[in-house]
Amino acid sequence: MPPWEIHPALVHFPIAFFLGGVTLDLFAWWMRREGLGRIATGLLAAGAVMAVPTALAGLLAFFTVPAHTAAAHNLLFWHLGLEVAAVLLFTAVVIVRWRDGLALPGAASRGFGLLATAILIVGSYLGGNLVYHGGAGVDPQILAPEVREGHHHGEEPASPPGHTHEANEHHHHD
Repeated sequence: MPPWEIHPALVHFPIAFFLGGVTLDLFAWWMRREGLGRIATGLLAAGAVMAVPTALAGLLAFFTVPAHTAAAHNLLFWHLGLEVAAVLLFTAVVIVRWRDGLALPGAASRGFGLLATAILIVGSYLGGNLVYHGGAGVDPQILAPEVREGHHHGEEPASPPGHTHEANEHHHHD
């Protein structure tokens, strides 16, 4: 597995834990079920824990992704900043809730959780945009020439073994 593929393999775990935790927390608050609130806190904590290897894999992807557009490069910094902000907010919510004995949280804690959710969704949208519109992490051999020859963070990636391309060679797959 190329190093830039580790991040997309991990990224869904913290997102699922965070969104599941916030959703369950809202349900627990509505139903006044402290036990469900404790489970929601555990889901948020799991999201914060999983965010660490996911973020490290994202940093690895930043330095090893083979090719992407210059516009995607600019979005990458927004993606990074928003996701870091969301994880820090979620972590603060977990710490406050843990400190309060895992009871149902107050309005401020719930509000920060919802704010973190909104930031997470926007940052995740940008992450998807980096791939689907900017070519980040896509095999350079299948990208359009302007993307393939665009912005790189390092050396041009090697072609797969036994796979070579001559200048101006075009492949058409039916």
